[in-house]
Amino acid sequence: MKRTIKYIIFFIISICIICLFFNYTNKKETVAIIGAMDDEINEIHNNLNNTKTVQQNDFKIITGKLGKYNIVLTKSGVGKVASAVTTQFIIDKYSPVCIINTGIAGSLSDNLKAGDIIIAKDMVQHDFDVTAFGSPKGYIDNGIEPNKPTLFHSDKTLIEKFKNKFNSNRDYNVMIGTIATGDVFANKEEQKNQIRNEFNADAIDMESAAIAQTTQKNNIPVIVLRTISDSENDSTSEYKQNKKSSAQKAALYILSVLE
Repeated sequence: MKRTIKYIIFFIISICIICLFFNYTNKKETVAIIGAMDDEINEIHNNLNNTKTVQQNDFKIITGKLGKYNIVLTKSGVGKVASAVTTQFIIDKYSPVCIINTGIAGSLSDNLKAGDIIIAKDMVQHDFDVTAFGSPKGYIDNGIEPNKPTLFHSDKTLIEKFKNKFNSNRDYNVMIGTIATGDVFANKEEQKNQIRNEFNADAIDMESAAIAQTTQKNNIPVIVLRTISDSENDSTSEYKQNKKSSAQKAALYILSVLE
């Protein structure tokens, strides 16, 4: 009888260890990809294997496989709050090894035209303003460099992995630079020039700095890769024309890295 009980206990412990091992392995290989709009995630969705879509509260989560990775893919919605909330939900629920933010951005640089790609080294929130208290615009009260706008960073190792994937045969420019994020679609030359000069930014979007701030608080590596949809001096017409193809280009590049 005692021997039987020992065997049962041993069996239960073995099952628990196996479950913990597979749970750890799955989490270790999980990569989360976040885009703000359908156009920014559709290409990735179409290339995943063994996909499953689940609705959890207001979050629509797509899971699947790509190469050796378990992929968690979702659309956050546009803007800083939507993207930050979605990022935190993904971190809490799926414990990804890293987060990739894909999508499109507007150019603030003469060196970035429509169809070019920017990998964000740094991100800043250009609309965060507590200048009334003597702080520079973009400074978030975190005690770090109070005389400068607060920068959030992509993971250096991930930057290298993505940068090394580009080859000399490409027909577009690639820049590693700074993205300014804010809850506003900047489509006027004067507005863009002000943001560029104030933050030394190369491109502008509405999500990446909020995603990076959230990942930084959770100590999760992040990489932001975006294709330029509209050039520095253009209006919304170029954005509308290039939105889908630009989003697809960013997604295809991310797929090539993961595969």
